[in-house]
Amino acid sequence: MVAVSITRAYVPRANQGGNYCGHNPDSPRLELVAPTTLKTRPKILSLLQKRIQQYYGSPTRLPSLRSANRSKQGRQQRSERREACLLLLTAILEFTDLSSLRCGVPTADGFVSLTLNYLVQFTGLHPRRAERALADLKRANLLTVAQPRQLLEDGSWRGLAAVKAVNKLLFTAFGLGRRLQHERDRATKRLVRKTRTRGTLTTWARNALVLNTLFTQPGRSYTRQQRAHPQMGEDLARRRLDMLLALRQEYPSWSAEQINQEVDRLVTSQVQA
Repeated sequence: MVAVSITRAYVPRANQGGNYCGHNPDSPRLELVAPTTLKTRPKILSLLQKRIQQYYGSPTRLPSLRSANRSKQGRQQRSERREACLLLLTAILEFTDLSSLRCGVPTADGFVSLTLNYLVQFTGLHPRRAERALADLKRANLLTVAQPRQLLEDGSWRGLAAVKAVNKLLFTAFGLGRRLQHERDRATKRLVRKTRTRGTLTTWARNALVLNTLFTQPGRSYTRQQRAHPQMGEDLARRRLDMLLALRQEYPSWSAEQINQEVDRLVTSQVQA
């Protein structure tokens, strides 16, 4: 067998500054390359998008991301890796739902998570570079990523878009923790109002009966808050059912425990207000 060697003609490359992937350490690209939506978004997300850019010049702002490369010498992230992480995180925040902090779009059939390939088109990153950035964000505990599956009729499984959720501590790290709590309460109340306007009172009552069956534990009377504040009585129970119904319709993939925890949090904040 004769070995055949293939030679390629040398093509000179002109470096105009930075490296050949287009990154310039002195002039990083931290803005998205394409607009994502014309819809008005919560200002807290836009504010966080601006504040996380501080990490590029001061990696100590996010120590967990700074050390995400697991360098044995303790070396911090390279500047091009920091640029990629910030670009991808900015795109994720662009589509983050405040009620659940998940990246996706609410639809009539429920919440739809967005794929990495879809997000990449707004960042200008190469897909492989975006995958490495996502791994760093996950390793730094800034994101949680879960891979859901769907069982098909033939018994096989089909992978769905990974569910990406932003850690609420990221908001706190940049001084937006209290504002996030306030905005999440407002977002959930909007869901409740939206649910009340869908259909008739008969529809609401039927759904409420189903929710009582799904979410009320035997021997448990509504919530701890209602027992502590008996004067609220039926009003508190009605509000709790409204929230349960809204969250159940908006996030069908949530478990009963997750929905109960979120509703308990909201009811507690209303009682203490």
